[in-house]
Amino acid sequence: MAKFDFNDTDIPDLGEIDVPTSLDDLLKESSLKKQVVGSWGFNSNLNFTKMSTEETNVWFFEQVFNFLRAFFGLVVPDRMEVSTYNGTKQIKKENLNQMTFLDELMLVMKNLNEPLWVIRLHLNIVGFLRTDWDPDNMVRVQIQEPANFVVWGGPDESGFQSLSISYALFSNQKLKGEDSLLWSINQPLLEKALKKWEKQSGRRIEVVKSNSKDVDLYSHGFKTPAPTAAKPSFASEEGDEDLFNEEIPDLDDLDF
Repeated sequence: MAKFDFNDTDIPDLGEIDVPTSLDDLLKESSLKKQVVGSWGFNSNLNFTKMSTEETNVWFFEQVFNFLRAFFGLVVPDRMEVSTYNGTKQIKKENLNQMTFLDELMLVMKNLNEPLWVIRLHLNIVGFLRTDWDPDNMVRVQIQEPANFVVWGGPDESGFQSLSISYALFSNQKLKGEDSLLWSINQPLLEKALKKWEKQSGRRIEVVKSNSKDVDLYSHGFKTPAPTAAKPSFASEEGDEDLFNEEIPDLDDLDF
């Protein structure tokens, strides 16, 4: 078992972690950073007031496990932010190791005496590229495009989780020396992973949103290639009227 140093788990300045309170809050954050993302999520409809702290935190761990299992090989955790109920305790971990991450998360949870409220994973996307010096062999790389997995829960929540990912890998841009669009290469992988996530969690994706009217989403990904010049829409301070909620029926399942 790997040995971990938890001296950095207590952060006196709670302002160091900007905890998103909802999916709309997360999309607004992306807009302010001039990032265009698509998001997919679902409600769990749980009554956390009837669950103990241990039961609540185990539920959080299970949601992270289910997501990573569904997206295995496509994303890897890079940074983690954990907040207990009402932000009374906040933990930030960086430079995560994919092989030991779940062990580390479990140990962090064992040190908590309060129910969790939010877990946020900043993800790196795993992709394959061709190089000029060896064009016949694809090289596996980690791509740092905006991507987040967030789980909300706790006494004042009913349980919600979402994946948000940048449109850049699902655009109408072509790779150098390739005839296929980035969308054509990556969308089938995203669709397959989102369907695995549904199966793994036992829930159907019911919330599909973007922070841009330039992208066309459906329940299992980007329905059409996004334009390379897609721009975010900026939500007003009063609400999220400029965030676009895609209500598109499911496409028939595809076999891969």
